[in-house]
Amino acid sequence: MRIVFMTLMVAIALPAAAQAAPPQASDRTDAAVAVLQSPIVQDGLARTITQLAGIVMDTRVGGLAVLTDPAEDVRPNDTLGDVVRRRDPEADTHLYEKTRRSIATAGAVAGGVAGQVAAIDRTAARLQAALAPLLAMLGSNDNAPDGR
Repeated sequence: MRIVFMTLMVAIALPAAAQAAPPQASDRTDAAVAVLQSPIVQDGLARTITQLAGIVMDTRVGGLAVLTDPAEDVRPNDTLGDVVRRRDPEADTHLYEKTRRSIATAGAVAGGVAGQVAAIDRTAARLQAALAPLLAMLGSNDNAPDGR
């Protein structure tokens, strides 16, 4: 379910972050992070996903009533939503709230990852600069008699 959710979220969020000119990778990342961290986008995505889930919840499952344990309380004319709502009358609200929190969490994680990538890139550049003299010295041994 989380994979479907994340796929839908990315499919909806990234086009909203697209720019006219082809952006650099970090620009796209920054735009995607900004989109995921926007309360308006979080609300819109949560509403959209809740609506999509509603379509699935309208699936008739009553035909399976004879195959289920009577304790499951699946009735002949039930939809999946009927079964779920008998267990949790606030299922629709809970789905929306959990989805919105998940999108907010994804935005926070994406922001943290983007910041960490930048820090790792800076560290890699510093290491490369620090190792450059050593690598140059090792490279100057190409004329050694043993070919090393």
